[in-house]
Amino acid sequence: MLKKPLLCLLLAAAAPISSHADDVPAKLAALLKSAVATNTGGQVQVKQVSTTPWPGVYEAMADGEVFYVDATGRFGFVGGSLMDLKARQDLTAKKLDTAMAIPFDRLPLQHAIKEVHGDGSKVFAVFEDPNCPICRSFTKFLDQLDDVTIYRFMFPVISPESQGLARGAWCSPDRAGVWKAMMAGARPQLNQRCDLDGLVEILALGERFQINNTPTVVLSTGKRLVGATPPEQFLQELEAARHLVARGQQR
Repeated sequence: MLKKPLLCLLLAAAAPISSHADDVPAKLAALLKSAVATNTGGQVQVKQVSTTPWPGVYEAMADGEVFYVDATGRFGFVGGSLMDLKARQDLTAKKLDTAMAIPFDRLPLQHAIKEVHGDGSKVFAVFEDPNCPICRSFTKFLDQLDDVTIYRFMFPVISPESQGLARGAWCSPDRAGVWKAMMAGARPQLNQRCDLDGLVEILALGERFQINNTPTVVLSTGKRLVGATPPEQFLQELEAARHLVARGQQR
């Protein structure tokens, strides 16, 4: 197992590519080794450089791992993504974030359960299902956050039981309280009937924007976070979104 964190990102692609170390001029090999070391802050030390069938793309080997870089040693291919090694940015992920963004002003916030903690300055929405174990754990985490505004959307997509629970909570006089209890594991017997148009609208929006998993968080910038986002990363994303919105920028 690799110990250097950046090198862990530089994993070889699943299919091997034929290479020839003897075809790389010594001067170019030395330049590439030096460039990769410089661009990764010395974390990755390339031992061998080889050519590949793709002109301008070179195979580099470091500590028994293989990855692929361009002639500058700055850009590399990592598991299907294009990485800027110097800036330590996943350029493909950045494009995907933009493509998968959900404009926050397109969310039907009037149908959400709104929670405000503290000054409410960090705003986000979460699509959740009471039968989703990760959602229940995430709810406990969210309860501990300060200075946030949370828009909770009932999103019963896991099972028919989820749909029944959502209908019961939606029609309850205490919609927020009942839903919160359900997210904590309670399963009250509710038989109220009411207009479900708002719930249908939420589900339609989920289909339109291809929200297929719970929890799905939509930050105030429109960026979506899917599934079990590590707490530290979530807090960083939340703070970054707050700053971007404060400056009038979107991702």
